[in-house]
Amino acid sequence: MDATCARNTINAKRLEKNVTIAQVAEAVHKSPVFVAAALQGNHRLTPEEAETVGTLLGLDQDTAAGLSRFPVRADFPNTADPFKYRLLEVIGVYGDALREMANEMFGDGIMSAIDFSLDVEKVKGSQGEDRCKITLNGKWLEYKTF
Repeated sequence: MDATCARNTINAKRLEKNVTIAQVAEAVHKSPVFVAAALQGNHRLTPEEAETVGTLLGLDQDTAAGLSRFPVRADFPNTADPFKYRLLEVIGVYGDALREMANEMFGDGIMSAIDFSLDVEKVKGSQGEDRCKITLNGKWLEYKTF
């Protein structure tokens, strides 16, 4: 099964069974963002985790096994600047997962880039290493029906 078909099947099963990304993440003891990215094909689960998700969602064996295959992360534009490239990579790998999670939490809408703030902080990691923390903070704008 190709990656697009697998993503569509997994998402349809999850919605059919009314299982949230947070519930899938809890079942495999991973971050919801990581799991959402894995369900989109941008990360891989261990074979055991893939089997757990397969059972939870009622996936066939091949689709569940696909969750533990190595992903190809090339669905984003390329740039020569390493810092900008890594930001694009983050959006390429996590963008669909973040959008899906935001829709689950807030409904059908988008994060404003007008009523918006951005912060960059230098923080220390658990091993004392320097880390770059970027916070995007935008007002949630619901799409209106008419």
